[in-house]
Amino acid sequence: MKTPSLLVALCLSSLLLPACVQPAHDKTVVYLLDVRGLPNVRQVGLRGRDKPLSWDQDLPLTPVGPDSTLYRAVVTTRTGYRITEVKFTVNGDFELKNADNRRIEFGPGDTTVYRARFDVRP
Repeated sequence: MKTPSLLVALCLSSLLLPACVQPAHDKTVVYLLDVRGLPNVRQVGLRGRDKPLSWDQDLPLTPVGPDSTLYRAVVTTRTGYRITEVKFTVNGDFELKNADNRRIEFGPGDTTVYRARFDVRP
């Protein structure tokens, strides 16, 4: 019976193959969101694919100054990818409904600054 010997050969050869796992690095993104012109902004948030972000819960952004229309969050992710995907929320409502997520490409360094305007495509 050749099946067991073939199975053993496949198992042994798989041990000799190099791993295809990308090394993970800490990547920080400084998100700056302009909400100018939006009425009654009470809460600004960020949702996304990579931890500590989630699609189920907002990460709060904070105003840059008193009475500011510019909000900020700093997020550090451990990843092997070159991009991440996010969407902003205002008062719990998602931006860019029925549109693709924002794709943020990590820069060559450890920190990337991403500037956006709510519900406006880059």
